[in-house]
Amino acid sequence: DGREIAYRDVEPGDIFGELGGIDGIARSASVVALEATRAARLSGTAFRDIVMTHPTFAWMLLEHLSAQLRRMTERVFEYSTLVVRKRLIVELLHRAEKAALVDGEVSISPAPTHSELAATMSTHREAVSREMSDLAKRRLIEKRGSRLLLHDVSALRALVDKKE
Repeated sequence: DGREIAYRDVEPGDIFGELGGIDGIARSASVVALEATRAARLSGTAFRDIVMTHPTFAWMLLEHLSAQLRRMTERVFEYSTLVVRKRLIVELLHRAEKAALVDGEVSISPAPTHSELAATMSTHREAVSREMSDLAKRRLIEKRGSRLLLHDVSALRALVDKKE
């Protein structure tokens, strides 16, 4: 229906499109660059040749695919067992792992938009906006300029663990 769904972020040095290189089936997703990006492209034949002749690369590819499968398994679990609030908090905590500490608080910069979070969590922007507003009212998070501050990570974790 045209709704954007984000499967994963591609970091510098990451690969994408490897499934098509392995099985030859047309891509199942699109990639959108959010900033200036340099990318290289390999034909399926060249990709398969590299995999077959470079065991270290083949092993790294297996590790990459295993990590992707584990992440997808986690997401399926989250989507099927957690309400939107908990999915949002889990997503914020995932982002917090990569974020900087500023004055003892986690600072996610730039702050993700509600639409970006919704695409990542498989929900709609309005649900994310509602939950973000509630977390802000509880003083657990705060949007400050282009940053999103997580004031109390342990309280956020407790909300995820709390039985409903």
